Amino acid sequence: MTKRPLSGVRVLDFGLLTAGANTSAMLADLGAEVLKIESGAYLDPFRVVGKIDNDDGWWNRSPQFRFTNRNKRGLALNLKDPQGQRVIRALAAQCDVVVENFRRGVLDRAGLGYRDLSAVNSRIVFAAISSQGDTGPERMNVSFGSTLDATSGLAALTGYEDEEPRISGMDVNYPDQIVSLFATGIVITAIMEARRTGKGCFLDFSQREVASFTIGEEILAAAADPQRRCRRQGNQAEGIVQQDTYLCSDGRWIAVTCDSEQPDLAAFCAGHASADAVAELLMRGIAAAPCNDGNDLLQDKALAGVTLARDRRGTLVKGLPYRLDGKGIAVERPAPDLGQHTDEVLRGLLGYDDAMLDELDKSGVTSTTPTIGEV
Repeated sequence: MTKRPLSGVRVLDFGLLTAGANTSAMLADLGAEVLKIESGAYLDPFRVVGKIDNDDGWWNRSPQFRFTNRNKRGLALNLKDPQGQRVIRALAAQCDVVVENFRRGVLDRAGLGYRDLSAVNSRIVFAAISSQGDTGPERMNVSFGSTLDATSGLAALTGYEDEEPRISGMDVNYPDQIVSLFATGIVITAIMEARRTGKGCFLDFSQREVASFTIGEEILAAAADPQRRCRRQGNQAEGIVQQDTYLCSDGRWIAVTCDSEQPDLAAFCAGHASADAVAELLMRGIAAAPCNDGNDLLQDKALAGVTLARDRRGTLVKGLPYRLDGKGIAVERPAPDLGQHTDEVLRGLLGYDDAMLDELDKSGVTSTTPTIGEV
């Protein structure tokens, strides 16, 4: 490949699941060298959530893990072990960025928080991605995408009138997805500033606050009228004459938004195939589009490398949500097996020899076998 924008940037990646791991994956897609830190004592939960069999090495076959961790190198280092902590601090001295989304306090207790790592590398950019932020009374709350949908205000706006609020669910986890887009951009900006000044910084990302930011107009409306309550409207929207989804003759749905009332629209759609209905409505100046599912997106050649891509093994991975010079994502390496690059990286960056690597292996610091009861 030609040189990419973040070539020469190195990332120490403690990112888990989507919010953290996808942030670092996008940095990797842009050319950063990303060192993903796990261990047999604690795997990225996606390795377990996506478990597809019980055979040896099952932790390396999770589709969810591979989907979100392409283009990274994998290191097995137990951050609970003092030796593992020393190795990680030495790696931090050689890195530009740290990405983490552990529960608050986990890295601090291990001596690997921002204060600890900035002491060995003053230019480190430390991106802490958490549910409720690094400060405040709810900082220690356990959360998932569903609870973030709820606390951010998104769920209150989602659903049909007179029905319960709707959450995006485990298959989407919308707040997790959007925070990685915001975080990637801010991390890149912070890298630029650190290179200009020689000083790093601590970036505090609250998934709840990022999700709330996306419904800012609704929050402003509530501020103007404290008695106002959110009203779920299904597919309708205030100020829009007619907006809904309509079933077509081929069994597919299309979404339509109209500036004027179209009383025969449902019957029109029912009498036409979806592609024909969309084409006809667009010709009339009416906004219309098919309701695509995953298969539709896979077959859309215009979205290759944007919505989804494939690694060298043919495994589907997340794409890059924008193009660079007309190109989408390039998968230089598939997601790593647990600890796949430990020796290679410790030799290359820290100068470890066989004896030092053997010592780490014998002590269990670099174990690549999940600990029973810990996964």
